[in-house]
Amino acid sequence: MEKVVKKGSTLKNVLNVLFWVFLVVVVLYSVLALFSSQDENRMSVLGVSALTVQSDSMDPTFSKGDLIFINTDVTVADLEVGDVITYLMLVTTTDGTVQVYNSHTIVGIDVVDGVYWFTTKGDNNPTQDAQRVFQNDIVGVWTGSVWRGVGTGLDNLITFLKSPTGFFLFIVLPVFAFLVYQVVKFIGLMSEYKTQKTLGDRVKLDEEALAIARAQIEAEVRAKIAKESEEKNKTK
Repeated sequence: MEKVVKKGSTLKNVLNVLFWVFLVVVVLYSVLALFSSQDENRMSVLGVSALTVQSDSMDPTFSKGDLIFINTDVTVADLEVGDVITYLMLVTTTDGTVQVYNSHTIVGIDVVDGVYWFTTKGDNNPTQDAQRVFQNDIVGVWTGSVWRGVGTGLDNLITFLKSPTGFFLFIVLPVFAFLVYQVVKFIGLMSEYKTQKTLGDRVKLDEEALAIARAQIEAEVRAKIAKESEEKNKTK
């Protein structure tokens, strides 16, 4: 009996752990899918922007596959030489001209009629960038935080979570399993309730039967005593 109880308790603990894992997965998916946006290699989660580095032009400051964090609340007038800025730039590919994010170090600042132009350079590049950066193209400034080798994997994870397969595996399947677990748990509780109710009714019936039997015995005893007393009085 003790082994059965222990086994049931272990199973219950395992199911509770699985439930919390499921809850964490749902919350993670909700944050990534509902409160995040992904454009090219840039992600924004709850106002925190991050970029997956696509080349080694800034090595060893950060390298391809790293995840860097940028502050998008930036005032161009506060930028200084040595700051690493993230900006939009046009790149010509086989598919045509596309707009991408680039993060390089400021090596020069020019102000013309109140308009800021920034000269940039990759720390790993021998020369500065050919085109200057217009102030309106600046997305943010690097905070100095970098997660080595995390960017590519995180990109793949988010892409997978947003795919139909990821949605099915991490949302539909766990929700279905959770519902099945809750149904089984409910059936078990109802069965236990009915068992306890049956036992309670049986105990109640037994108690009522004992009360009736006790009352009958007491009545017979009182009648016997009264009869004996009456006979004694007659004898006198």
